[in-house]
Amino acid sequence: MKYALEERIGNPNLFCGRDEEMSLLLKWASRIPKKISKSQAILGRRKSGKTAIMQRLFNILWNKNGPVVPFYFEVMDKNIWLLKFAKSYFYTFLSQYFSFVLRTPLPIDNSYWEWNDLVRMAKKHGNKDVLHQMEVFKIYENSESEEEAISFAFGAPANFYGYTGKFFVVMIDEIQYMTENIYKNKDETVKASNLPGGFHGLVELKVAPMLVAGSYIGWMSQLMEKMFVGSRLRHFPISPKLGFKGGMEAVYKYSEYYDIQLTEEIALVINSVVQSDPFYITALFNSPFQDFSSSDGVIKTFINEITHKKGELYLTWMEYINLSIKKVNDRYAKHILLILSENRYKEMGRDEILDKLGWSKDRDPELEEKLLTLEYGGLIEGTTSSYHYQGIPDDVLDLIFRERYNYEIYNKKFDLTSELQKKIKDLEKNNRSLKSQVSELKGRMLELVIWREMNQYRKKGQPFAQLKNKLRPIPAHLKNQDMLDMIESLPIGNIYLNYYIQSPETKVLELDVLVECISDNAFHGIVFEIKNRDDANLPTEKEAQQFIQKLELFTHALNRQGHEQVVLCPIYLSANGFEPDVEKWLFDHHVLTADMDSWGIDNKQRKEK
Repeated sequence: MKYALEERIGNPNLFCGRDEEMSLLLKWASRIPKKISKSQAILGRRKSGKTAIMQRLFNILWNKNGPVVPFYFEVMDKNIWLLKFAKSYFYTFLSQYFSFVLRTPLPIDNSYWEWNDLVRMAKKHGNKDVLHQMEVFKIYENSESEEEAISFAFGAPANFYGYTGKFFVVMIDEIQYMTENIYKNKDETVKASNLPGGFHGLVELKVAPMLVAGSYIGWMSQLMEKMFVGSRLRHFPISPKLGFKGGMEAVYKYSEYYDIQLTEEIALVINSVVQSDPFYITALFNSPFQDFSSSDGVIKTFINEITHKKGELYLTWMEYINLSIKKVNDRYAKHILLILSENRYKEMGRDEILDKLGWSKDRDPELEEKLLTLEYGGLIEGTTSSYHYQGIPDDVLDLIFRERYNYEIYNKKFDLTSELQKKIKDLEKNNRSLKSQVSELKGRMLELVIWREMNQYRKKGQPFAQLKNKLRPIPAHLKNQDMLDMIESLPIGNIYLNYYIQSPETKVLELDVLVECISDNAFHGIVFEIKNRDDANLPTEKEAQQFIQKLELFTHALNRQGHEQVVLCPIYLSANGFEPDVEKWLFDHHVLTADMDSWGIDNKQRKEK
């Protein structure tokens, strides 16, 4: 896949988990040509993966090269004159549109192209209406007509639909900064605080629906209520957590990327401590205090990141915390924060909070004001009831809150080390060792097992010479021997988990694992379909047929990308084997098979379960 937009995550392979979120967004995008997709707002606190998701969606749609053009724009947290903002918005839109239609990746820093370059691209594109639209905007820009310029820029995607027949996804990241950082005049004295209201009508257009995001949930909610009234934006909440499997994938991938050696037991400890949060994983692997030689080493690394004034986690969250605490400006805000954080997995009514604070009921209005300020700053969460609140369900933030404020409020020092050590001991409850848990996990995460094994060969620059020994018996009539010999002789290149197939003719499909082999004269690769189910739910012939369809689409996509010769080694790995007729069907279609036993994965724990 080409990454036309440089993703902030860095190495694209570090994008982990998010299968559910991406599936929902891709389904949403696929319905845009039917004009039935409603604009949405991604709601999630800082470092929760919003930008990564939006930028990955951009690149998938760009590669798909279908009827939907992606447009991604980030609002910066800095002051800017409205006319310059309009220029940045419109030039960015033009750059990404021409990037899409001319199949040209954007500049490495994702900046827009300058005007002369855009005019040249427009002439190459050959659409006179697009050229005219550019000329009109240039008139507004040169005459310093701020209001006309911004209105024209905001309406460009919908207008381009009429001139080009293309649909658009309008993605605006950190939209809340539009209310604070953009000024109507050059001297930057008059804020354009209602600027997002400029999308009031546009947000309902089905030819260019919007996907907006912001890092302060309370701030975003107020903005939506005030400027996008009538439920014009459907809420799309995301969690910073990846889920256990996604978290383990992130630990393994990030450790490979940072060249950090981990035992499987330590990988399990890290994922448990950080609750499968990729931002926390990154912070640990970047930490100058890192020690991953033991569980105690992981704990010490984590404590330093939380408590040391140069720790990334400390600096990140104290900036976030201080923003709201200063607005309340008293110790009661800290006390409220601790109360809700300690009870973060349940909703608490204001009467309960009053009781915990030792306040009388007549102070309820004062409490409500403080709660709203903390919610606005993203330090606590509101609920469906305006009377109930809860803490952010994040154990790490709770540790930071207690480390920071426990003594000040309760006059009692918080023992952070003991708290984390208890967490590790909980991993070994019921007399189950970390090693036995790792053995069980291998049976639950076959994609990761395959990915890690292939990565060992890639790092050594070696081919996967043991492939034939990992397969179930191959019928004598199957003519796969030459292909297998070729694959076993080629060094391994890139390895992908959940590789998206870009095809404008169909919805986006995934390959479970794709292993690219390094070859000069053709595209060689191993493609895995993996089913991890018990004996009563073995793969069906319909599922086998769907795998063949994916292989055909993938081959077609590679041909479109310029690969004239494509040689694929398809392997269907079913944890507990196959029904005889299904395996025969796969063999007849030149698909090799494997299971946990043939691949050499310990199946003991699975069979006991």
